[in-house]
Amino acid sequence: MKNKIFIYILFSAAMALQASAQHENCDHGDAPDASANAGISNFVRVDKMSMEAINLKTAAAEPRKIDDIVAAIGKIENIPSKVSAVSARIAGRIAELYITPDSSVKKGQPICKIESLLPGNPPPSVVIKAPQSGIVEVLNAFEGSPVEPNAEIARIADTSSLYAVANVFENDIGKLRLGLGARVRLEAFGDKIFRAKLAKFGSKLSPDTSTLPVYFLIENPGGEIKSGMRGIVYISAGEGKPAVSVPKTAIIGGEGQKFVYVENCGEDGIFEKRQVIVGRTDDLNAEILHGLKAGETVATSGVYQLQFMPAADIVADGHASAASENTTGGAAAGLPLFERLEKSGYFGYLLWAVLGGSILLNVIFAAAYARKSKK
Repeated sequence: MKNKIFIYILFSAAMALQASAQHENCDHGDAPDASANAGISNFVRVDKMSMEAINLKTAAAEPRKIDDIVAAIGKIENIPSKVSAVSARIAGRIAELYITPDSSVKKGQPICKIESLLPGNPPPSVVIKAPQSGIVEVLNAFEGSPVEPNAEIARIADTSSLYAVANVFENDIGKLRLGLGARVRLEAFGDKIFRAKLAKFGSKLSPDTSTLPVYFLIENPGGEIKSGMRGIVYISAGEGKPAVSVPKTAIIGGEGQKFVYVENCGEDGIFEKRQVIVGRTDDLNAEILHGLKAGETVATSGVYQLQFMPAADIVADGHASAASENTTGGAAAGLPLFERLEKSGYFGYLLWAVLGGSILLNVIFAAAYARKSKK
């Protein structure tokens, strides 16, 4: 009986040690009930090398303004007042050509030399100069080619600012006014955002699409935006009330189920896949109605790749289990003895050892008692 009492005391002590080892460092909030996903790991582990490889970035869930957005397909066009045609007043031929297609020119720079058809040796000639600075977008001549009066030799466009022309549906036109800001995303530049302002409205609707061309002024000092590029113009028709939200890039999944990856103890490189309910959205942010609390951190870049990272074994406090720690080369090395035993899973094994020993002793005692009774 004394042995049994000792074993039960030891069993209770092991249970207490295991419970006290939990919930040391991280506040995980209201995590989903693990029993709801029995057999499925919602946790992944990402080492530092993998973080760099997938360009992993994070952001906090926090109050952000969700704009009332009007989205429209758009195209980049030159501003007509910033385009000039180069022509001559005389007939003749191109004796010398000083420019090439797509070259940059300054106002007053020589474009070509034209020999007239008047008699002379050499014939009278005139040098045509650039009427403005810009890019040679069109060149209709080459050395020796004939020139007619007022015929376009070249076309020069100043592309330091351009129009983003959005085709806005009729039922959205009433939401817009001059001066409204817009964010322009062009296919050529992926997620890069260009800022623009509503400069003017078109004069009539398209009879085929019931859309009105709306012109947004977009600055282009570096010249990276080219005429003819296509994309989407997101017009900020009004600011909504702030709401707890995350960048839109953090959300994956379809219409039925949407998920985010929540950082679950950053020092361990562990992320939890968590289902969320999304409310209002604009082109940048998404309101989170349920599933996240303000201050929690989510992955915003490399989210798709996180789905294929190795699953992390999680103990009750959300830290990696001993098996995961050991695969990283002894992360517990250098810790005090008690903590090293805890991280190694020693107390968990001790619990089962005590339980197994108790059962074995009970079997031995029962056998001894039965044998004594027979005598």
